[in-house]
Amino acid sequence: MDTTPEAIMQLERMFWQSVVDMDLETAGALLDGHSISVGPWGIHHFSPGEYRAMAASGNARLTAFEFFDEQVVFPTPEIAVATYRARQAFTMAGEQQEMEVYDTTTWVRRDGQWRACAHTETAAEGDPEAVVVVQE
Repeated sequence: MDTTPEAIMQLERMFWQSVVDMDLETAGALLDGHSISVGPWGIHHFSPGEYRAMAASGNARLTAFEFFDEQVVFPTPEIAVATYRARQAFTMAGEQQEMEVYDTTTWVRRDGQWRACAHTETAAEGDPEAVVVVQE
């Protein structure tokens, strides 16, 4: 896989799309052996298998997303840090909601393959409750 900002953002989109599609095999294959996620929900450490189980059992489902203001930096040739703003739509407990967030993902290259090892998500405007319930 190329070491370019475009290639890293393509992987980022592939991961998010796999979540929308509930393609847990693809999502798990894009994760490092030990990954970390940090956000308003807390800190979670997990393996690809633990991620698949967690995603399959949750009551929230991502349904759509858009990225904005994308930037990728390479602190070393084997590490990439993607930053972007995302608008996401999801269902939680059966209710359609939307949220705008600021995200970072750290990717590491092992044996020629990029894998996500750390992801953070912060609600836009610094408000962890910045969720909009969509009235239908």
